[in-house]
Amino acid sequence: MNYKIQKETMKNKTVKSGIVKVAVIGVSVMVLCLVFYYIMLVKQQRKIEQLARNDRSVLVDRILTIYSKQYSNIVRDNSAWDEFIESYLGREDNPDEEWLLNNIGYMLENYTATDVCVFDTLGNKVYERKKPDGENIEFYDFGDTLVQDLFHGKPFLDFHLRKNGEIFEYHGARVVHADDMVARVQKPQGYLFMIKRISEAVIEDYREAIGETEIEIVHTQQEVDLAKKAVLPNYLIVKDYKDYNGETVSRIYFVFENSVVGLFKNFVPIFLLVAIMCVLIVIAIVRYAHVKITKPLHNIAEAFKAEKTDKVVPLKKEENEFGVVAGMMEEFFNQKDNLAKLNADLRQSKEEILVQHENVTSLNEELSQINEDLAEQKEYLEKANEQLTSGIKYASRLQSAMLQAVEPTKELFKNFFVIYQPKDIVGGDFYFTQQDGDTVITVLGDCTGHGVPGAVLASMGISFLTQLFLEKQGNEIMPDEILMRLKDKVTSALGLDKDGSQRSDGMDVAMLIYNRKTRNGYFAGAQRPMFLVRDNQIFIIKGDSIPIGHFDKTGKFTAVNIKLQKEDKIYLFSDGCTDQIGGDKKTRLMTQKFKTKILEFSSLEFSQQKKAVEKMLSDWKGDLQQTDDISLLAFEIE
Repeated sequence: MNYKIQKETMKNKTVKSGIVKVAVIGVSVMVLCLVFYYIMLVKQQRKIEQLARNDRSVLVDRILTIYSKQYSNIVRDNSAWDEFIESYLGREDNPDEEWLLNNIGYMLENYTATDVCVFDTLGNKVYERKKPDGENIEFYDFGDTLVQDLFHGKPFLDFHLRKNGEIFEYHGARVVHADDMVARVQKPQGYLFMIKRISEAVIEDYREAIGETEIEIVHTQQEVDLAKKAVLPNYLIVKDYKDYNGETVSRIYFVFENSVVGLFKNFVPIFLLVAIMCVLIVIAIVRYAHVKITKPLHNIAEAFKAEKTDKVVPLKKEENEFGVVAGMMEEFFNQKDNLAKLNADLRQSKEEILVQHENVTSLNEELSQINEDLAEQKEYLEKANEQLTSGIKYASRLQSAMLQAVEPTKELFKNFFVIYQPKDIVGGDFYFTQQDGDTVITVLGDCTGHGVPGAVLASMGISFLTQLFLEKQGNEIMPDEILMRLKDKVTSALGLDKDGSQRSDGMDVAMLIYNRKTRNGYFAGAQRPMFLVRDNQIFIIKGDSIPIGHFDKTGKFTAVNIKLQKEDKIYLFSDGCTDQIGGDKKTRLMTQKFKTKILEFSSLEFSQQKKAVEKMLSDWKGDLQQTDDISLLAFEIE
């Protein structure tokens, strides 16, 4: 029997390479799940922000009220001074200055007030104390309005005034006897005012209480209008500072920052940590496979090739399948030697022949046991394959969910259809549609390869496009700029191989952005064209020969301006449509034939067009296998 093993038949079919592939696929699925989790996290964060916007105005009102009330309460608590009424307002001689310093001076120093002042019943100023930063300001110039008229019979008074370009809070209270603090029915003996400057320290307190926000005080409505133009309306809250007549003297606005950017920054370390863990898992699996599987299998193969058991003798100590096989091999070769000796002695003795026959029977029993072990191994591999296929099918459902989030709808296009036929369970093609006001964005991408690797790149493309359009939301969007930024992100994400060389992975993208009202559009392509059908004629708008990713071709993308017309039909497609092999001569369909068929079907209803294109591709393919992922996005300009 010849046990020699041909190395050529084992090339690229080793157990080690198989385990590496399984590990890479598992890591890819894990990364895909992580990307999907991040997208769900962003959506949840957006929903939370949407709910929070409705409560921010209430939050700001509460914060402003709390900070204002704490100074108003100080004045209220100090407005019932029996000592002051008896020793100062009720006397014509000089007041007790030490008592005034201990009370009014305490308010000035300990509550960071700028000015404290007391008026008598007729509104005449009887005592005032200012801090140095308020000495040059006349705080109580109310025009023709008297102090007692400001209160209108109310026990307390809170308002704002602008003095020397700054905003000051006024907190006033009627000075009464202590026994009238609740009822406030007795005629007041005077009026107490405490003035607080709205300083940068107060604004910093607002910022700390509310959270990450920009706070600014402005004096005119024009300044508020400029702030509204600079930020998203949902992130701006404006509150008025009013004087004692209820007229606005100044305004304070709060600009809340978008927390999705912060969410992405917090997510990056998690993503990097998971990536490092995945790499370590792959290394551990490969190392374990080499020591425990690949090396023993190699020794067994070499033993069969040399017809010697020297290299497999150590395997007998292993308490696993390799130890059993090594023992069987050693016994097999021993039996082989014994059979040779028995064949030489057949003529000598019938008894020896019977012994040899018994040995052969024993060997057959052992071989039968080997067959049973091999059957068990086969069953184990079939279950492993079933689990792997189940994981890829789950990844397909995740990919379908991602595409549904960005697929075209009746709100975007009155007439449209999508053909999406991946070569494997998951595919490397993707499409992306979105609307920003009157601007409509349509994208079709074709990633390197297909199957799980292509699906990972496709998910990366959808994620990056979503992020880029969110960043540009509300601003002018140009396809050439988006493609350049997408190229930078994909190149950065792919990184370099372990040997420092660039990865030859990436994607081809066709992108059309147009205004629904003006029908003015711009097209840019990364090695992908666009078909436009108008008045029974078809035109091809070519993209630039620059792919997205690490490739030798570099340069800038070009935005082609297109004056679209009503009832124009647009077709974006992947190269799987034109590279499919079929027909009588088993050749590629090619772009020219596909272009002719699209023009032929363009006069049909869109639902009929889809069926016609699918049937044409199916008939062309025939019994042959599908060459690549096939995708087509078609719609009509309204």
